[in-house]
Amino acid sequence: MSINEVEMKEKEGMEVQHRNFQAAVLILCVVSGLVDVLGYIGLAHVFTANMTGNIVLLGIGLGDARQVVISNALFALLGFVIGILATKIVGKEKGEPRRIVFAEFVWLTIIALCVLFVPASSIWSIVLLVSLSAAMGMQTIAGRNMKVAGVSSTVLTSTLAAFVEGIADWVTRRSQSMVDTYLRGAAILLYLLGAALGSFSERMIGLHSLWVAVILLFAAFLLQKEKSIA
Repeated sequence: MSINEVEMKEKEGMEVQHRNFQAAVLILCVVSGLVDVLGYIGLAHVFTANMTGNIVLLGIGLGDARQVVISNALFALLGFVIGILATKIVGKEKGEPRRIVFAEFVWLTIIALCVLFVPASSIWSIVLLVSLSAAMGMQTIAGRNMKVAGVSSTVLTSTLAAFVEGIADWVTRRSQSMVDTYLRGAAILLYLLGAALGSFSERMIGLHSLWVAVILLFAAFLLQKEKSIA
């Protein structure tokens, strides 16, 4: 096999991997929306993925001296930070998105199983909130490491800004390619659909809706398997 053929196969392999990452990060956006809603409606009226919202809620709690709001927001922030630190420290040089997504899949599966058997209580709600926030912290690192149009799957403010900027550049003909803009728009829409799905399923089956997120995470994991190019 010539050097050119090897280089072409490597390039094709990278293109396949990037397309897989694009599909995977969009699935992760659905997971984020779903889990965010479960944390807000089903647990403590705070977010598990949207830390900007939790910082705002923390500020409201501090301003109004609402101890419950303060503690819940802090627990969610703590879990998110723990998830990021665990991913970076334990993963070290093995921080491939596929490994992280698999670790998140296993972690969320354990949480979903615990929901089946652990009786509801205030302490369990806190543990669950921290655990789900940790999963979203892990997912944030995975999404960022995929390097798809700047989409992290859990932070939408910058994604929305980049989406609008991309539309403006296209309208003013300063940009020819719209691929990244389409991906950002799809990420926002799928996060919204995930939130709607989470709201509906939480009303139907409560926190057992986590199994939907588990299935989606497994799909995102499988999508990242490298395809052989013969």
